[in-house]
Amino acid sequence: MKKWYFAVNFNGAFGHKLYNNTANTVLPVNNLSSRNIAKELLGNKESTSNPIATSTRYLESGNFLKLTNATISYTFGDVGKSFKNLNLSLTGQNLFVITKYTGFDPEVNTDKSVNGVNSFGIEYIPYPTARSIMLSVGVTF
Repeated sequence: MKKWYFAVNFNGAFGHKLYNNTANTVLPVNNLSSRNIAKELLGNKESTSNPIATSTRYLESGNFLKLTNATISYTFGDVGKSFKNLNLSLTGQNLFVITKYTGFDPEVNTDKSVNGVNSFGIEYIPYPTARSIMLSVGVTF
């Protein structure tokens, strides 16, 4: 019987662009007097009267590689007379993402369609993908 088990799953996407509408509408330079702005806008001499408008400024590479699942487990086998096939396992989901995308998550999956025009590929304040770690113990009596 094999005692150790290890499995990993990655997913990714390459060669596409995403529109970071969160950065465009939440962190623009015209927020300077009342709210937070993006750090890279400080000292760039942009006028604070610039309107929030759609442009290619917030179009970014959407390339990413994500460690979606990883599991490691160990089977102890029979322990004593009561515990049969004891197994200990640790699983993690959404452990890390490799990307240059500056938004929350390059795996944009929020559809906020307006008047039948879909919004896929446009990020606007989505919930970031949750990271979870689970420990499990399996035993037969």
